[in-house]
Amino acid sequence: MNKTRCDIVIPVWNMRDLTAQCIDSIIENTRFPYRIIIVDNASGEETRTYLEGISRRRDVDILIIRNEENVGNSKGANQGIRASDAEYVCILDNDTIVTENWLTEMVGVAEKDEKIGIVNPLSNFGSKRPFGKEWKDIAADLYKRNKGSYTETAAAIGFCFLIKRKVIEKIGVWPEDYGPGYFEDTEYSITAIENGFKIAIAQGSYVVHLEHSSFKKTGYFDDLFKKNQDIFYEKYGRSKRFLYIFKGKNSFDLNRRAYDEAQKRNWTWVFMPKSVDLKLPSHAYIKKVHMPNLFFDANCIVRILKKKKRFDVIYSDSPELAKSLKWFRPLHRAEVVNG
Repeated sequence: MNKTRCDIVIPVWNMRDLTAQCIDSIIENTRFPYRIIIVDNASGEETRTYLEGISRRRDVDILIIRNEENVGNSKGANQGIRASDAEYVCILDNDTIVTENWLTEMVGVAEKDEKIGIVNPLSNFGSKRPFGKEWKDIAADLYKRNKGSYTETAAAIGFCFLIKRKVIEKIGVWPEDYGPGYFEDTEYSITAIENGFKIAIAQGSYVVHLEHSSFKKTGYFDDLFKKNQDIFYEKYGRSKRFLYIFKGKNSFDLNRRAYDEAQKRNWTWVFMPKSVDLKLPSHAYIKKVHMPNLFFDANCIVRILKKKKRFDVIYSDSPELAKSLKWFRPLHRAEVVNG
């Protein structure tokens, strides 16, 4: 096993120009030792000719795996994982643009804690570039401000999915129940957490994602997403939405409760007065909201009633506020628990 390298696995189905843009960005911006493993899912002549050309380059280590039929993103990614002998594997969509320090920073975060097994970078998540700014400038600013920092999450997103070798050795490769793609990354994340690993988002790493470019070209993205969503929900159920209203009147271990729920992919909000200083875990599924002490109860009720996505359960350490929330239950429809 090569412990000083990351194998970057890129499943490819056509999109010659986007693929070239992705690979060019890797070559320009990657300082951590790497090899590129391209899994060509029966691309057409234009993309195939391009891949044949870059496979002959001597300035970069590239392995091409060719399929005579399109086996889909999950199976293609798994072919690349199985071909890898590196300490790290990064599954990367070909509709991405990596920026300076992207991989070095992700690996650095992974090495901060032996339990961190999977790492995502930050991204635009399909949104357009802000007017007057370049992607490289956005990335440089984030790296300067956030180098070495990370936020935990309960589910990594597969567009840029860094995996430690020991995770692969323990839980294997991506699930292949979802056809061409979507939700295999979430199921893999769940399995990793169930086996004692953590998932992190490197706050100083940035990868641009031109989302859904492959599937949008097929014209059946919505159908594919819904089909795979149904498969996933049948296995794991939907995420729930919890609210904890904490006024400092109860000594229950909110940190642990919020973290445990977040690790189960449940979105967890915490409302508290500005006078209460409770340091919550840094987790993508935990949202903390401080509100003024004056009229705090009334503000909580208004926010709850105005929220478009309803809470499933509301916990309050204040019996008086819990009683009021129960009175408003026909409007917010959440279960209300005191304590």
